[in-house]
Amino acid sequence: MERGRILILGQTKENTYEIRNLLDNKRYELEIALSKDIGKMILMQRRMNLLIIHTEAIDPETQEFFEFLEERGIDIPIFLLGEEARTLRETIQPRTEVTCFEKPYPVQEMLTSIKAL
Repeated sequence: MERGRILILGQTKENTYEIRNLLDNKRYELEIALSKDIGKMILMQRRMNLLIIHTEAIDPETQEFFEFLEERGIDIPIFLLGEEARTLRETIQPRTEVTCFEKPYPVQEMLTSIKAL
């Protein structure tokens, strides 16, 4: 994914900036959304190549967010990052495959996965 667009959806500045800093010096356009509503607005306005969700952003509204993606026909690969990402993966039901990365983040593995998109 050369010069791809990545949307980072998190709950706080700290967790979204932590993810952004992992990818900051790479050749990606990064957008940050601190709420699902802002994430929706960005996804309606711009085509994104990857959605990265921090586990702290997983809450009861998450399923509604995935329904929004499906209703709008937004088919986007998803990375779930953060504490217990694999466990939380079981609680969400997107229509697309979710790749999980837990701390400490395996940056090289993440970059390889991004390039494969």
